[in-house]
Amino acid sequence: MSNVSRDIPSGFTLIEVLVSLLIFSVGLLGCAGLQGRAQQAQQEAYQRAYAINLMTGMLSLIGANNDARGCYQLGNTELGVGYSQTYQCTGHGKEEGQQRAAEDINQWSDQLQGTGTVNDGVNVGGLLNARGCIEFDGALNRYVVSVVWQGLVETGSNNAGCGEDLYGGTGNSLRRLVSGTFVAPNLDG
Repeated sequence: MSNVSRDIPSGFTLIEVLVSLLIFSVGLLGCAGLQGRAQQAQQEAYQRAYAINLMTGMLSLIGANNDARGCYQLGNTELGVGYSQTYQCTGHGKEEGQQRAAEDINQWSDQLQGTGTVNDGVNVGGLLNARGCIEFDGALNRYVVSVVWQGLVETGSNNAGCGEDLYGGTGNSLRRLVSGTFVAPNLDG
């Protein structure tokens, strides 16, 4: 009997290796894109949580200063980025309550501007281009506190007036907004 050895190739051919590398590369590119989107989503979530903290903090301050609550009626004034004045109140309540309200509003404006963290003389803490509004509805005895900031990607637009047309995108689609309400109790009887 003759021993005929057949040469059966073992291992991979060059084409098989190249196809495998191509498939692996496409998978890695997909993972890299997913990582970038995950980081954007994480930043958006962080900013929303920070804005909610700013909004609820101001609502608490309004509720705690019963004597000079009227000082928190800002009308069309938008605090935060672009606001460089020092707020003062003299028309509501006692002097101590007025000073407390003015301090609350000035500190809130500073927080909106990100003064908590400064890098090379630039405020980098907080939200991107944040502004805050406090509106009062006398008929309902209701305060509406809104915080707006610039998002990273376009989303649906919202109809609130605070920060209107300041953030770009199609129809304010880069503007992010959180709002909360405080209804002042009627203690007149």
